[in-house]
Amino acid sequence: MSTTPVGSGENQSVTRAIDILNLLADNAEPLGVREIARRLDLAPSNVQRLIKTLAKAGFLEQTEGTLRYKIGYRAFQVGSAFVGQNSLYSAVMPELYALAARHITGFLGVLRDCSVVYLATVQSEGPIAITHRPGSQTHLHSTAMGKALLAEMDDGEIRVLLGSRPLPRLTARTKVSLPQLMKEIEAIRRAGYATSEEENRQGFFSAGAVVRDVSGAAVAVISGAVPTAMLKTSDRAAIARQVLEAAQNASRKLGAPNLSLPPAARRTATARAR
Repeated sequence: MSTTPVGSGENQSVTRAIDILNLLADNAEPLGVREIARRLDLAPSNVQRLIKTLAKAGFLEQTEGTLRYKIGYRAFQVGSAFVGQNSLYSAVMPELYALAARHITGFLGVLRDCSVVYLATVQSEGPIAITHRPGSQTHLHSTAMGKALLAEMDDGEIRVLLGSRPLPRLTARTKVSLPQLMKEIEAIRRAGYATSEEENRQGFFSAGAVVRDVSGAAVAVISGAVPTAMLKTSDRAAIARQVLEAAQNASRKLGAPNLSLPPAARRTATARAR
């Protein structure tokens, strides 16, 4: 079913074309017209017309020898332009590669609505791959990335964002109680970084810290993840320090102030500057 709501002022054909692009971007295999129509709850004739337009413009391509479609070269060019024009990437990507060189898989994410959206992954040379495709989403309450972003909000904002119902349980260690999560967020605010120990995915430990811009506001989040097998307590602390350092290095490149202050004092200074 179509995921993009059509409201006043929106062009229905453009909205449906975007839905088709999003569906094919999220799907590992090419799809045919009827399958696309079924998944988006649209008429096959309408989908066929939109696909022809998108393919002619290079945003979709037909796979050789089939009647199925996949993302085209023009969509890649648009995505590459976003990366090229975004100073966040130039500030963060060297830090992610530095983490990967230390056997820590690095991620870059941003807050969108009620989720963390992955923008980039740099896989370490470790034996187990930890991958998230750019554009994929993950939870706020169970990931180090998400908890680091939540810690930037006041308590009232967090309650409104997460709601009053129990949070989704991803593993046996996921915190599903909001009061329990809020207690952890207080500790995150003091430390300046968040951790997740098999709360989002079994067998993995991660640490996350926000990236700040020239105003001191959190504009993104970096995390580093490793398999938990054979990890010592001291390893966890070292990984957290390295992720925090990577986030601070990226923040300095973006002109962020007050990084030498303790986390609580820095938040106060940032709030006063706004």
